[in-house]
Amino acid sequence: MIILISTDKLQVKLNGSVATNQLQCFTSWRDRTSTTFVAGRTSVNTNNTTDVDIVGSPASDAQRVVDLVNIYNNDTTSATVTIKFDVGGVECILWKGILNPQERVEYTDANGFRSFTNGGAEKVQQAVGMIASTELIVVVIEADIINNNATLNTLQDVTGLFFNAVANSSYYFEIVCVYNAAATTTGSRWTINCPATTFLNYQSEYTLTATTKTFNSLSAKQMPAASNASSLALGNVATIWGIIKPSASGTVQVQFASEIANSAITYKSGFIRYRQIV
Repeated sequence: MIILISTDKLQVKLNGSVATNQLQCFTSWRDRTSTTFVAGRTSVNTNNTTDVDIVGSPASDAQRVVDLVNIYNNDTTSATVTIKFDVGGVECILWKGILNPQERVEYTDANGFRSFTNGGAEKVQQAVGMIASTELIVVVIEADIINNNATLNTLQDVTGLFFNAVANSSYYFEIVCVYNAAATTTGSRWTINCPATTFLNYQSEYTLTATTKTFNSLSAKQMPAASNASSLALGNVATIWGIIKPSASGTVQVQFASEIANSAITYKSGFIRYRQIV
């Protein structure tokens, strides 16, 4: 519980100037006296390296109980955020950390200070450093998506099967797709499209026959360049897994192609599991 009295206040400041947008700060609190109870809230933006009051001082006869603090990085670059308790000019740091774009830090009485990834998962501290989250976020798409393009080997999105990635953050991902083929002589390829990257390494495998698979080890998007040569008519499986660190924000999108012009490869169902790791 955070309680303010007299000239106490809660402040935030950044270690440097933002690139485009100040961070958004919201707090809710309640003032208690011997006879009254009054709720209040504050909504304000950061001001670069200048201290900003996110919860001001209560009246002299009141105690101000802070229920919620939420600070969201609305900028395009990472920010080092310091939240401070100011006691008449004497400061005590309550929380300090880095928020990547679209990440937030939250304080509640029940859970204290916690920070969250852009996907909403809690970031967890480990002995070797900060892993963004222990939670895998899952995106599931159950729908027939057909690629029977008139030009062979033309990539097409698996509509809806993607996740948003923020520049300079690293992500681990796993992708599983079930698909059918118009003929056993129609092969396919399965890959990802993504923004420019600082690092990308992933592997993929997908059906050739009932007992064999194509296997790829890759370091560039939309690879391999060619489809394999066969499929099962029903019940093929493609899997893709790896690590990506984009240098620009964007979507990591699953794509697939048919080896033969006008011969359908049909995505049936599948999912992405991913988490931000740095």
